[in-house]
Amino acid sequence: MEKAPSSHKQPISRFRRGFLRMWKSFSRLVVKTFYSKFEITGKEHIPDDAGIIFCVNHVNALIDAVVLQASTDKDVRPLARSGLFKNPILKPILELIGAVPIYRRKTENTDTSKNLDTFSKCYELLGQNETLVIFPEGQSHSDPYLHDLKTGVARMALGALDANKVEPVVIPVGLTFVRKRAARSEVLVHYGEPIDLAIPKGTSDYDAAHLVTDRVKAGIEAVTLNAPSWKDIDLVTRLESFFSMRHGKRRTSTLKQRFQSLQRIIEAQHLLNEYEPDKVRSLMSKLRVFERLCKTCGINNYHLGIKYRPVLLVLYTLRTLGIVFIGFPVALWGIINGYIPFVLTGWLSRKFSKGIDQQDTAQVLIGMGVFGLFWGLQSYFVFKSFGLMWLLLYLVSLLIGSAVALSLRGEYKRTLENLKVFFLFLRKKDLKAYMETKRHDLEVELAQMVRIAKRLPHDK
Repeated sequence: MEKAPSSHKQPISRFRRGFLRMWKSFSRLVVKTFYSKFEITGKEHIPDDAGIIFCVNHVNALIDAVVLQASTDKDVRPLARSGLFKNPILKPILELIGAVPIYRRKTENTDTSKNLDTFSKCYELLGQNETLVIFPEGQSHSDPYLHDLKTGVARMALGALDANKVEPVVIPVGLTFVRKRAARSEVLVHYGEPIDLAIPKGTSDYDAAHLVTDRVKAGIEAVTLNAPSWKDIDLVTRLESFFSMRHGKRRTSTLKQRFQSLQRIIEAQHLLNEYEPDKVRSLMSKLRVFERLCKTCGINNYHLGIKYRPVLLVLYTLRTLGIVFIGFPVALWGIINGYIPFVLTGWLSRKFSKGIDQQDTAQVLIGMGVFGLFWGLQSYFVFKSFGLMWLLLYLVSLLIGSAVALSLRGEYKRTLENLKVFFLFLRKKDLKAYMETKRHDLEVELAQMVRIAKRLPHDK
């Protein structure tokens, strides 16, 4: 009879412990630098002392693992395809992180029988209350829906239960990137409720694995957005943006709230397309007309909700002056020092990434090298030309200027747009009222569609 693995964690070296702390700090620095908003929800589902398997959707290549690590204090051990361990740069990092290799049939010259050792290793780690990360779709992709899952998660969880006599906690995790490829985008990490691993008596191993896999898929779908095409995602995003500004007030303030709104709109769209396609086409036609009208006038939807009261105008003027005379000069220094590596990083990442899902990873990896090279050479030049004191001042100014430039990214354009719309409404006083009437008519029709969708039969 096979002996159950020990439930005690194996001691780790001081060097590896230090590296893991650095890895977590690095992951958080990458996320804080690359994304303007990073939100985590559902962490209450993560137990403190148990073997855990995080089952994550895979939409952004290696960045997925970085974002996941940044979202939790736990030391996560990803299951990574064996080919990555052949990379001389990635191999030592993967080994220090504690990644476990998996061997895929589609990879050439791969001995899939080694997966037996992989599963045994995973049982042992789960018995020691370690945290594993697996991407059950198998590979990264750029589709707006969850791909079919492999049964590896189910077989691993059920095998660990059998080997350790303790049920691991299987948690679905959804990664939602608001705009992949775009610098300073937003990302939501959503931890779902643990998956039920109970299996009816008499169920075969094959059926048990597929039953748990179906549950895992339903769990991940509950924490991700799933639509048939990017065209549908674009449509529901536009609708959500319109809904969020109903009655001139932004109704959603967090990524979680926006995510939940998008989920409800996707479900309603599916039902209405099936039962009321004519009304959907009519509504979309009116929405497009309203959007074209806004674009022609250079107006965003939120402009119609602004009440130009004297106090608001004074506060806005002070804020704009502060940005123009304080923020922009500081940001300009950061832009001067970072413009060439920024442009070069974007060009190289587009050239060398094989798909949309790989561009964020490429930007981070290439950006570290390009910015490090440029800033290193600039720092060396300052040191050789002016000495240590000027080097320290230069480095401080570089960090401050770059941080301000990142925080004010897009602010210049928004400021000009707001001023343009303000003077437009001053010149054409009836335009704002006309646009508000058009938007109100759309709001009424949208509300009617929502009521219809609520009455339609929902899939159980």
